[in-house]
Amino acid sequence: MINQQTADKASDDAANLLLRIGVAVVFVATPFFQLLSPRAIFILPPIGGALILAAGLVLAPRLNMRDIFAFLLSGVGLAACFLAFWMLLSLLWTPFPSEAAPRLIKAMLTMASVLPVAAALPPRTRAANLYFLPLGVALTALGALVLSAQTFAGAGQAGDEDIILGMEAALLLLWPALAATHLRNRATLSASLAIVVLAAAVSAPATGALAATAFAALAFGFALWNARVTGLWLGRFAAACFIGAPLVPLLIGPLIGTDAAPSLLSVKAWGAMIVNDGVRIFTGHGFNFVNSGYWRGYLPLSAPHSILFQIWTDLGLIGAFAIAALVLLAYRAAAAQPERQAPFWIGALTFAFAMGAFGVASVEAWWITMLALALGAFALVARGDYKTARPTAPKWAPH
Repeated sequence: MINQQTADKASDDAANLLLRIGVAVVFVATPFFQLLSPRAIFILPPIGGALILAAGLVLAPRLNMRDIFAFLLSGVGLAACFLAFWMLLSLLWTPFPSEAAPRLIKAMLTMASVLPVAAALPPRTRAANLYFLPLGVALTALGALVLSAQTFAGAGQAGDEDIILGMEAALLLLWPALAATHLRNRATLSASLAIVVLAAAVSAPATGALAATAFAALAFGFALWNARVTGLWLGRFAAACFIGAPLVPLLIGPLIGTDAAPSLLSVKAWGAMIVNDGVRIFTGHGFNFVNSGYWRGYLPLSAPHSILFQIWTDLGLIGAFAIAALVLLAYRAAAAQPERQAPFWIGALTFAFAMGAFGVASVEAWWITMLALALGAFALVARGDYKTARPTAPKWAPH
């Protein structure tokens, strides 16, 4: 009996070490090495996720399938499944199926991998594992400051674009990192972390991500006052943006001259496309049409880069309604999180929406992977909140 208990303890200790290494790889190494090479985002997360999954199988031989099915049957899960189905169906009429299909499959597998990895996490997150989130964000910010100084001095090796992408990733992961420090009641650490990250983003400079952070901070402030009301109205606003986006180019486009600013010319170009789309306004041109269309010359250089334009052009009216429902339900689910976590969920969701709306990031593979990492980070944080009624998992569906 003693030998069996000793073996079980050794097995648990090894699994916990494996879990800690996996968390460090995903949330510390990934954003840091993203500063040096864009390939890091595609190499390190699968390795870290596999380590977490392996550790979870040792600590709990059966994955918590109830949480997985609960999410898939929630409002957010059903909306995500319908959107995925419509994107798959659009491969039948996209003009570039050989390019669109691999991108879509990779994106769907990336997002789907969050479910088993989150289910493999222990019911309670140890403080040491929780601190990997702010550690990874802080190291990324400090690395960006050093690389930006070297680039400014003419001695830098990393490209400016790599630094910007790294800081965009850090600004997204900043929200679950702040949630982690808030759960540990480390107000000074939270403030210091935010200051360092913002300073690094300014030095990069990650202008679009800083603008998105400003909107996210505003949403966070309102959520501190009343998370449910804030989530409800922000969800309605975001859904209205997706559904009503074409009205802006249709109404304003004819009034814009050919010598207007580039941002206005993009609105005019979208309006001209809508007029000529015909039935495509309902079905779209198929997934990945916009991405392929830019470099193949099918779309004018003045066309918008916003996720609003991309959804309408790729997936049409049906796709716009699907993602509008998904965003609305996601905001409601974020607002339904425990009181100490909800504002950070709403801040992160607003940051992601603003990044897409501004055209900084939309459905690129690296951004999809970062969104998956952010969801995994929030799942880790949710299990670090022991004072809630349901500390073992985030509440995916609103009550």
